[in-house]
Amino acid sequence: MEPHLININDFCKGHNIEISFIIELQEYGLLALKSINNDYYIEIEELPKVEKLVRLHHELSINREGIEAIHHLLQRMENMQNEIRILRQRLKHYDEQT
Repeated sequence: MEPHLININDFCKGHNIEISFIIELQEYGLLALKSINNDYYIEIEELPKVEKLVRLHHELSINREGIEAIHHLLQRMENMQNEIRILRQRLKHYDEQT
């Protein structure tokens, strides 16, 4: 196993969730799993996102469809924040030139 991968069996045991939940997240396109020798793994970079989705499901009792909607809105918000940051940099650059 590669050091930057976490076996979903271990992840699910540690978070007391069903493996089917993680598989469903992948099926909804919310998570990318890596398959090696018929086992599924989560990349370390995906871990914060997966843990956030698990918390939404367990702590707030949000179903998978709700998680998908929330995830989509959070991604849109992040994209808009990045766009605002870029626009602010451009504006700052423009202001410095005048």
